[in-house]
Amino acid sequence: MNDRLRAKPHIIAPAVAAALLFAGTANHAAPTDAPPAPSSTGRTAAPRDTEASSDRAITNEVRSRLSATRGVDPAKIRVSTTDGVVRLEGTVRDDAQRASLVEMTREVRGVTAVSDELKARTD
Repeated sequence: MNDRLRAKPHIIAPAVAAALLFAGTANHAAPTDAPPAPSSTGRTAAPRDTEASSDRAITNEVRSRLSATRGVDPAKIRVSTTDGVVRLEGTVRDDAQRASLVEMTREVRGVTAVSDELKARTD
C-alpha cells in the first residue's frame, strides 16, 4: 500500500475533533437579545439601550418633551427615573392623553420601562 495514502492518526484525530467541535457550536450560539426587563402592574418593558443615558438625562428629556407637548401642563406631572424605569405621576386631561404621554416616554433613549401612575381628570 502506498505510504502517502495511508492515514496518519496523529494528524487526522485532532482535525476530526476540531471539525466536530465547530460543527456542534454553529447551531447553538449564545442568544444576543437583551434579557427582558422586569415587569409589574403598570409597567411596559422594553430592551435597554446598551449606551443608555443616565437617569438624570432621561428625566430631563422626558420633562423637555412634556413641556413641548400641546395641551399638557408639565407642572401637574412628576417625572422620576431609577435604573431606566421612568415613573410618571400626576393628572392629565383624559385617557387618550395619558396613553400618548406613556408612549412618548417609552421612545426616550435609555428608558427600560414606564410606570404609569397618571390619572385622567374627572371634571
